[in-house]
Amino acid sequence: MRHRMYSLPLLTLTLLLTVIAVPRPTPAFSFMYVSKDDPLPALTFNEFKTDNPVTFEKSTNRPMLFVFWGADVPEKKKRSIEVLKNIQASRSFFDDRNITLAAINTQFDSPDEIEEVMAQTNIDFPVYTDPNSDAIKKLGVFVMPSVLIINSAGIIFEGLGYSRTLIEVISGEIQVMLNEKTREEVEAKLHPEVIVRTTAQRRAKIDYNYARNLVQRKKVDSAIEKLHEALEKDAEFAPAMIELGCLYIKQKNFVEAEKYLEEGLAIIPGFERGLTCREELESKGTTPQQEEALEKKPTLDPGSWGFFDAGDDEEEDEDQNEGNQE
Repeated sequence: MRHRMYSLPLLTLTLLLTVIAVPRPTPAFSFMYVSKDDPLPALTFNEFKTDNPVTFEKSTNRPMLFVFWGADVPEKKKRSIEVLKNIQASRSFFDDRNITLAAINTQFDSPDEIEEVMAQTNIDFPVYTDPNSDAIKKLGVFVMPSVLIINSAGIIFEGLGYSRTLIEVISGEIQVMLNEKTREEVEAKLHPEVIVRTTAQRRAKIDYNYARNLVQRKKVDSAIEKLHEALEKDAEFAPAMIELGCLYIKQKNFVEAEKYLEEGLAIIPGFERGLTCREELESKGTTPQQEEALEKKPTLDPGSWGFFDAGDDEEEDEDQNEGNQE
């Protein structure tokens, strides 16, 4: 028998893989001409509906959230719609904190284009145009869409470019700004650690998925064998334990079914598949009270100790006949 030899560095790397955390990236500050903690420069935008100019000064006594967006290219338009929709859906979050919202179109899009985006997002907060290009000339916005968060003293708190989790990041930054949460609490929620699995754990999951495929093909015995192989690779792989318990119910091996279901549910208490199978086991399994009643039941076969009667034999014969017919 050949034995595979591993070098010390490879073994060390395998052990480290169980503890390496891979953080999710945070959107970078997306403005070139201002920085965090800078006062907001005077910005003049025009109301979309009236074309009246409105100047935002550094001190408004209310926090502000500016959304800079454009629709001049399809991808930019798609992302702008996504961000504006998410902000509109979170209006209660911003309203409860008395935050002024403003959507500023910076790309000189046509009125029809702007109207289309407004219709698709259903936003009910003010929309502005930027005829003087203040967003570019004074702020240096270079990612579209981007948001700028300003505190009630008119100081820039954060600037964020587009990301798929932008609305969650915005909410977290505002909670930090308003001292509702600490930076550590927000970071822990936004960047949960992703544990890289060992090679053995990945192979165990492959065995588990293959076993589920075997179940769909009605090859229960082979599936059970494959699940045991998965547990040999990862002894704490709860889904494999639970699936074993469920399959042992099909085989009427209630002792093994209970064992694996309880072990798996002890690791993942709310695993729905396990809870369903445990309910099935409780309805089909033999309780001590049922065993006692069966022992007292008359039977024609003294050697059976009362655990089986003629009905069980007939049912078993029918199962065998069905199997033969198949």
